[in-house]
Amino acid sequence: MNGIMIEFILWTEDPEIDIDSISGIINIPPVEKESMGAVKYYGEFKNLKRVVDASSLVYSTGYINTTEVEQALREMIKIIKPEFNNLLGIVNKYNLKTKFCVVTALNEKPIIYIPSDIIEIMSQLHSEIDFDIYIT
Repeated sequence: MNGIMIEFILWTEDPEIDIDSISGIINIPPVEKESMGAVKYYGEFKNLKRVVDASSLVYSTGYINTTEVEQALREMIKIIKPEFNNLLGIVNKYNLKTKFCVVTALNEKPIIYIPSDIIEIMSQLHSEIDFDIYIT
């Protein structure tokens, strides 16, 4: 695991919203889907549990061999671009929250630059941006 990964996350805390239906409408397969109220086991021995408090869909580029955040963000944009208008309509209709999570796992400093066209897409989706930086 070395490089930069982008995750695009949609979520809601509204128990009336069916995340499975939304996933089908978006027409992009998520890498992870959680439904509110589900029980998840985690930890080294999968002996810790928590109840999921929000329904979510996660889309991911996986790790890309780059040090440039812009390059990784462009890969995520390629994933969501074909369904962008559909995605935008769903985000607005269901008042979904969105976030671009930039995960860096590098042994050197990342080049962090986000061009205005990507900022515009993030803005249209009312997205937050989160950076998780790990030194390898």
